[in-house]
Amino acid sequence: MKDLRLNEDGDLHITDDGDIAFTDSVLQAIKIRLKWFLGEWRINTDYGMPYFDEVFVKNPSTALLEDRVRTEILTVEGVESVESISIRINKTTREATIKFVVVANGQIGQEEVIVNV
Repeated sequence: MKDLRLNEDGDLHITDDGDIAFTDSVLQAIKIRLKWFLGEWRINTDYGMPYFDEVFVKNPSTALLEDRVRTEILTVEGVESVESISIRINKTTREATIKFVVVANGQIGQEEVIVNV
């Protein structure tokens, strides 16, 4: 699956020649998917994670969130399995840090996604 390549800040990656770049990165696709808030995408409001309903609440369930994250990751094309998920929620800063390890296209990859409001 081709997608526009993003840099570490989440902006478009611009080559030294000033062109945009493309990627087939499964990890990038997962990061994008996990950063979507439920209802945020106008084309399909069913996409996204229910962060406002299940994470940024008084007593969030980490187990429920891990299950949601695992399910969301497994919908990404190329993902074969989710090896581990670690979620840390900071109630003070309203920030969730999600670390995951996946097997995708026969390779192991790991990444971290920070979601905040």
